[in-house]
Amino acid sequence: MTTSNSSKGISRKDFIKGAAFSIAGIATIGLAGCSTDTSKSNPPAPAEGMAWDHETDVVVVGFGGAGGAAAWEAGTAGSEVIVLELAKAAGGSTNICGGLVTIGGGNALQKAAGFEDSPENFYNYLIAALGTGADEDQCRIFAEQSPDMYTWLTEKIGVKFNPGVNPLWPETPNPTAGLTCTGDEYHMDYAAVSKAVHRTGWVDSETRPGGRDGSGFFQPLLRAVEALPKVKIMYETAGEQLVYDHDKKRVLGIKAKQGDKTLSIKARKAVVLTAGGFAKNEDMVRTHCPAFNGVYALGTAGDNGVGIKMGQTLGAALQNMHMAFSTSTAYAYTTQEGCAGGPLSQGIIVNQFGSRFVAEDHYHSWVAEYMLQNHRPQKHLPSYLIFDAKMHDTLSEKSKESLEKAKVTKANSIEELAKALGTSEGVLENTVQFYNSKAAEGKDPLLNKQSKFIKPIATAPFYALEIVPTSMFTVGGLRINTKAQVLSTETGAPIAGLYSAGRNAANVIAQQYGGSGTSVATCFVFGRIAGQNAAAEAAV
Repeated sequence: MTTSNSSKGISRKDFIKGAAFSIAGIATIGLAGCSTDTSKSNPPAPAEGMAWDHETDVVVVGFGGAGGAAAWEAGTAGSEVIVLELAKAAGGSTNICGGLVTIGGGNALQKAAGFEDSPENFYNYLIAALGTGADEDQCRIFAEQSPDMYTWLTEKIGVKFNPGVNPLWPETPNPTAGLTCTGDEYHMDYAAVSKAVHRTGWVDSETRPGGRDGSGFFQPLLRAVEALPKVKIMYETAGEQLVYDHDKKRVLGIKAKQGDKTLSIKARKAVVLTAGGFAKNEDMVRTHCPAFNGVYALGTAGDNGVGIKMGQTLGAALQNMHMAFSTSTAYAYTTQEGCAGGPLSQGIIVNQFGSRFVAEDHYHSWVAEYMLQNHRPQKHLPSYLIFDAKMHDTLSEKSKESLEKAKVTKANSIEELAKALGTSEGVLENTVQFYNSKAAEGKDPLLNKQSKFIKPIATAPFYALEIVPTSMFTVGGLRINTKAQVLSTETGAPIAGLYSAGRNAANVIAQQYGGSGTSVATCFVFGRIAGQNAAAEAAV
């Protein structure tokens, strides 16, 4: 355990470092590189003498969770499908995520564990928890489709969820259970609108024996897609430019790069963009999501924003581009084996003034996201998790060992701790005094924390764990409707022949993140919708 009060004066970056018309009426519109200025895109390819290297019904760009779901649905519906994947193997971010997927609405896994849920109850939670910018229509579809998504995963794709439930703190964790709760379902902020239930499925890894990650649902999906005779997968083939027919006013196909060869692929029905987010594109992050600039980017090389920029060149609308999911160094101590709310949620999180700003039992990404988006002038980088000796003793031995390696300031009094941290005069002391006075009543009138996490910070020694953001992925993208059709900025109407899903599109996730597995769930729900509707298009 290190003791330090040298945080002042260090820059924000230091803290988050590391942690188109033609004669024939057809044009190709696409990208020149990584610039966010779409005016620098490649000019439209000449339409005269356009020769197609391949023809198919549906082209899916990007083979992660959303692309796999879209390809499976389109291929199962009888359409010919070509899937383009930049990498040597499929998977994207879905294959390497933590193996969690949000499933609610009263699915079989919930029922087997004794939880009563409904699409309406799930919807009410989503609208309340996702915050400003949540699309009510998309949330409705997402909630209504969730039980069927679980059935699809288990009965059609072959995903296996272990029996059992991972309980909330302070009960003994069950980290091999198939049902857990990593969101805010149990937070008091939503008690008036939604009944609290577990809504997160957790799967065992297929690639790391004894581990848990997204390969547990992606590898079965990969096998299911590979088994479809009408689906062709083209690896190391990057989708680069959409081909647009101005006479028919619709997307007609795509140009792709395979090694040194450029391929023209006609999509008789539609193109589905599922190429990921833009966390790995520093220019786009600086432009659209500046609060998260410099934070370590989660994902793969495919999260370069290309799919979003392809849509932009056709005038596609964007949504929630300023938002991202983020984690912090406090995560391991304020959660319990995947469940929101853990031992050190009993403590308080304060900024550099010494003031609280978030309920400590909220889903962990709230902390980092708030810190990043409210850094100036409130000074939230770094922030501090304040706790006492009794709270320290509730940690597991493993957590105590990791805490020894963290940036922790230790003192014999709150006054001494405040001086070491350099918080504003009297503020931390008053914050703790007020918190303690209400803790005796089991209440948190300021931030509405659950009573089981409200304990006096009164037993020396006292600790301050420095908190900084550690990783992020973007959640904004192309604006879509409930049919997963990409919408035009100018008209608000769908761009014919163009669909999108996953982090390539903005769907459901808004100002707040709904809990671990929300992103994966949107990939499956809206990927399936995109594939179904793309396959239903009339061929041209």
